[in-house]
Formats: sequence, C-alpha cells, structure tokens
Amino acid sequence: MSPFVYLFIKESKQFVSNPFMPFVLVLLPLLLMLIVPLAANMEVKEVKLAVVDRDCSSMSARLTDRISRSGYFDLVLTGYTYRQAMEQMSEGNVDIIFEIPGGMESAVESGKNADIYIAANAVNSTKGAIGGGYLSSIVTGFSSDLAGEHGFGTAMPLEIIPQFRYNPYMDYRLFMVPALMLVVIVLVGGFFPTMSIVSEKENGTIEQINVSPVRKRDFILSKVVFYGILGIFAFTLSFLIAHFVYGLASHGGLLEIYAGAMIFLIFMGGFGLIISNYSETLLQAVFLMLFFVLVFMLMSGIFTPVSSMETWSQYVTYLLPTRYFVNILRAVCLKGSGFADLQSDFVMLSAFAVFINIIAVVTYRKQS
Repeated sequence: MSPFVYLFIKESKQFVSNPFMPFVLVLLPLLLMLIVPLAANMEVKEVKLAVVDRDCSSMSARLTDRISRSGYFDLVLTGYTYRQAMEQMSEGNVDIIFEIPGGMESAVESGKNADIYIAANAVNSTKGAIGGGYLSSIVTGFSSDLAGEHGFGTAMPLEIIPQFRYNPYMDYRLFMVPALMLVVIVLVGGFFPTMSIVSEKENGTIEQINVSPVRKRDFILSKVVFYGILGIFAFTLSFLIAHFVYGLASHGGLLEIYAGAMIFLIFMGGFGLIISNYSETLLQAVFLMLFFVLVFMLMSGIFTPVSSMETWSQYVTYLLPTRYFVNILRAVCLKGSGFADLQSDFVMLSAFAVFINIIAVVTYRKQS
C-alpha cells in the first residue's frame, strides 16, 4: 500500500481511539442545528430597492421620491421592466421590487383604487419583512395625502399587494439554517485536523513522522482527506436535520451543494494545518483557530447581510471564503441556482482552497 493509505488508516485509528472526538462529531451538528435556529433573531438596516414605474406620471414620481427620501432604502434600479428587475433580484443585486401600475394617476383622479405591487427577496426573511413594512408604511402615508387632496375622506386610493420571493412564509430559520450548516463544516473541518497534529506534537508521535521517509505531501493529504470525510458526514447530518426538522428542501441540485462543501472542506483542512504548523500546544492552536473562526462567521454574511456592515468591512468579506460558500448554500437551497449561476463563487472558493493548501505544504517543517 502507498504511504498515503497507511497514514489514512493511522488517522482513522487515532480518531476512533479517542472516545471524545466521535461523540463531538455527532453532538456538534445536533446542538447547532436544533438549538440555534430557535434562539437567534437578527435585524438588518439597509434594503436595495428597484422601482418599476409603469405609470411614468407626476404622481408616481412623487411616490418614488418619497420612498428615496425616507432613508430606509438604497434605490439601485429605476426604469427597468419587472422581468429585468427579477433577474437582478435572482443575482442578489435587489432586495425588493416596487411596481407602480400603469394608469395609477388617472385611476386615483377618477376616484378608483390602484394596486401597488411589492416583490421581496425573502431568502433573508427579516430583511424582506422589514423592507416590506417600510414600503407599506410609506405608501399608506402617501395614499392618505392623496385622499385628502382629492377629497376621498378616509378612503385610501392605493392598496399594497406584497409578494415574498424564495421564502414566501418569511421563515427566518430558512435563512439561518444554511449558515449553521457552514458553521458545522468550519468547526469540524478546521478544528479537528488542527487538534490532531498538535496532539501528535505534544505526545511526541510527530517526531516519528518527521524522521520517516513519508513525504510531507502525503502526510498533509491524509489529514485533509480523512477529516474532509468526517466533515461531509457532519454536513450530511446537518442537512438531514435541516430538511426533516425545519423543512428546508433544496430547490437546486445536491451536486452543487456537495461540490461547494467539499471545496470548502479542503480549504478548512489546509487552514487548520497551517495553524498547527505554527502552534506548539493544543491550547495555543485552539485560541488561534477560534480567532479566525470568529472572523469567518461574523464578517461573511452568515448571520447578517453583508450590505448591513460598514463599507470598509464589506470589502474585507471578499477575502473570506465563507462569504462564497454561504452564497452557494443559500442560492441552491432557496433559489434553485445551479453551477452556471454560481460560477464566480465556485471559482473564488476553489482559488482559496488551492492557495491555502499550497501554503500548508510549504510551511510544514518536516525534519529528516
């Protein structure tokens, strides 16, 4: 057998011989997936709005101006057709589409009602709900002004008809659950290989590897592959919980989900090995990994949208692979996106995985 196979067998025996690690492997996704979605509640502050004005009248211009001056919205698109606006929403460039029907001004002036349509991207249900509520409040106020101007009394000439896309029941847990699936991979794929190597350093068994003819490439590959398999197991367990407990049904293909998961696990395995290369004790390695894991989770749009962050921190998120993987998970699970829609995310995630593992091989100091 090749050295890689021997090293892989060694990893499996070493993992099973520690009764604590298999227990953590199963308990970690169970606790994260079953408790956190029920306890967490996040809020957002910015909403990207597209206005589809079919009326093109002075009244519709007044309404659009009132919305833009409210301070709640970032008016990113105007003058587009509804289909073009929906394409922008599917790409993540628009959170809410505000459609003003044709003939609104003439209908109001003749004493009739006009329906205002709102389509909200409810992948982030909190953002969709807040944005829809803001719009409804603004339109209600504008409608009240129109009623006073035209002598309608208490009758409101404008009526809001909302539509929430991708998450029609506004269930915040459907936004949270894919992020928790990512957190499981971060913890299993990052901490486990780090703890494995540092434990070997503390026990002295790493010295036997250093003086053996085993190439460091095979040594690192065995770590990445073995703990990658454990990560896939934990990810699958999390996915099953998401489906059977929270009703998260993937609208895309499982191939896209697992391709992204495997690439991200390769990154986390390499990253964990880099941490272990510069750590002499288990406590030191845990603190170093914990620092980077917190950065990955808090600054990648996992729990709150990137658009709600400060401008400088939004640019920082492009340097974090978790941003791209969580985009893949949410787009596939909630929107039904495929490889063609997520090319840039897969390319960036793959680049991070290759780059970090090259560094892991280079920085591993094997003494002969």
